[in-house]
Amino acid sequence: MTIQFSVESIEYLAEKLSDCRYLCDESLVYLTLQISATISNLLQDACKVLRKCRRNDLTTEDFAFALKLNHLEPMYGGYTTSSIERLLFHKIKKDNRILYHITDNIVQVDELIIPQSKIPLDIIHWLAVNGKQPEINENPIIDIPIRSTVLKKKLNKTSHIISKEQQIYYKELTEMCICPNEQKRKQALLILSADNSLQQILSRLVLFISEGVRVNLTPTSTFDRSIILKYLMQMSDALLQNEELYLERYLHYLLPAILSCLLERRISRDHWSLRDLAAKCCKQIIRKYATAINCLQQRTIDVFYRILSKNNEDYTWPTRYGAFIGLCEMSHKVIIQIVFPLIKQLGEQIQSISDIELSQKITETVVKYVTIAYRSVYNDKETNEKKLYEDFGSYFAPLIQHNLILLL
Repeated sequence: MTIQFSVESIEYLAEKLSDCRYLCDESLVYLTLQISATISNLLQDACKVLRKCRRNDLTTEDFAFALKLNHLEPMYGGYTTSSIERLLFHKIKKDNRILYHITDNIVQVDELIIPQSKIPLDIIHWLAVNGKQPEINENPIIDIPIRSTVLKKKLNKTSHIISKEQQIYYKELTEMCICPNEQKRKQALLILSADNSLQQILSRLVLFISEGVRVNLTPTSTFDRSIILKYLMQMSDALLQNEELYLERYLHYLLPAILSCLLERRISRDHWSLRDLAAKCCKQIIRKYATAINCLQQRTIDVFYRILSKNNEDYTWPTRYGAFIGLCEMSHKVIIQIVFPLIKQLGEQIQSISDIELSQKITETVVKYVTIAYRSVYNDKETNEKKLYEDFGSYFAPLIQHNLILLL
């Protein structure tokens, strides 16, 4: 399916819609080819959806799915399938050109000039002329303070973009997500992961997570708030699992909140599971929204690598643990290319840790991820012991070798 637009039509649309009056001929030709190729690809994807649904007629919903497949925001306005079914398109052919049009109803001008209902004469004095009411006896006198109060109330009312029902829904949903009742919390997380009507309040949900993480990670916190942070990360995980939501425009709020929980310096009561969940959310964001244009994966890897490669004590061991699992959750390729060269140095640093529980937790995590990645590359049954000691050092090599034997 090939579609080719004319250069003249693209030039006309560029001038009318984008005010691009100074495009050269080469730019217009290139823009025409790109638009034609994009529309052709979208129509091909829409036809694939049509065949999968086993239908014969292409609908606007099929085209919306094609937009989502190409990581484009679907259109919320325009024609729908139900409205198109009521329209009748007529075909006109002239000079080997085909045009489809809709028959417009003829409206009498007299019906528009003469209104059906007349305005009562006693309310004419309410009207304002040039933004000011006429100072006559029928108009009440409004003081300036009262008028400013009325304007403030009107501005406050118009600042609410969502309806009152959606505000109540948002309030109930967020309260259920952080309540101690596990059954209600699971129900709310299920709604976040499956409900396709959350797009209107999605910005508020992301802001709730971002502000919740910021407040609960302040140094002035007097008690352990890792439970609230874990609930917020569960909300992030549920939103990322919902395939119907368009989260890319809110990543500048969501990703810093997730990285803050992953790389937090202070040790809380249950920070290990919190960091594991944050690493899972980070992996989902990178797999869904990382492209060659935004370089999201490379920028995130640079943050983690800078933390792990430092020899000084600028970063605590819990922060290094978060950076390590953040890298390992991405892919085996990242582990092999970036984590493997750091294992030998990491083993020498772990031996100097005085906290036995901390040392054991980090060691178990490193051995688990490295063993699985190493086995995915080297499938031979006999492992080279000398190579293991050269790559991973004397601390991790025996542990990794023992786990490789257990995987046989």
